[in-house]
Amino acid sequence: MYIFLMKKSGKVEEVEADIYGFGFDNFYKQNSNLNEIKIENPSKINILITHGALDTSNKEDMQYNPISKRELKALGFDYIALGHIHKPYYNEEQGQNIVYPGSTISLGFDELGSHGMMVGNIEKNKKLEISFIPVDETEFIEDKIDISEIISKEELIEKLNSMKIEENKYYKIIITGERNFEINTYELLKLIENKNIIKIKDNTKLKINLEELAKEKSLKGIFVKNMLEKITIDNEEEIIKAIEIGLEAM
Repeated sequence: MYIFLMKKSGKVEEVEADIYGFGFDNFYKQNSNLNEIKIENPSKINILITHGALDTSNKEDMQYNPISKRELKALGFDYIALGHIHKPYYNEEQGQNIVYPGSTISLGFDELGSHGMMVGNIEKNKKLEISFIPVDETEFIEDKIDISEIISKEELIEKLNSMKIEENKYYKIIITGERNFEINTYELLKLIENKNIIKIKDNTKLKINLEELAKEKSLKGIFVKNMLEKITIDNEEEIIKAIEIGLEAM
């Protein structure tokens, strides 16, 4: 095993291939220093291994060695294996040789889908042949349920228990729509029989006509009326959420 930890690029020489690598010297790295990597023997198979965010404009990803596909292709490598995202990403265009193999195992709901390894054949000046082989039976899955037509907690529990759940799959259920009753996600997890559902997220909205409620001569009506008057183009979502929290508290 060889670990690329140095500030400058390193190289492992094999009979038929040279494997180049560029490691991080800190937790974050914002300069890829691609210009420091030079292929010494173009006649051999040349492989590059590095960690980086490819063609990104995301501010968070810009901290993890932002690199461009155009720059990578210009280096002339036969195969480039990238680390950063934990899911496989490859062959989205003809002749692609820049690959994110992803992690071999599923670690959480931020890493959905199949996980495994890339297997293939690299020959000089020939089309790259690779395929993805799943090696982890466990998979994290997100699913959604619209509860607008569900009128009670008991009916929601029955709905969750009747879901088709696959073995070796762990589910995060996102509840959407307009709710007709109060929802406690921690309580739901305790009451449902499907133990492969390990997380529930409440993305519902309170089913209520705020304009009509604001006309009522009651504490709730006065509260809603005053809050609606504070709405602007920039804060509408936050004010509506605040109204929902206030009404639930009442």
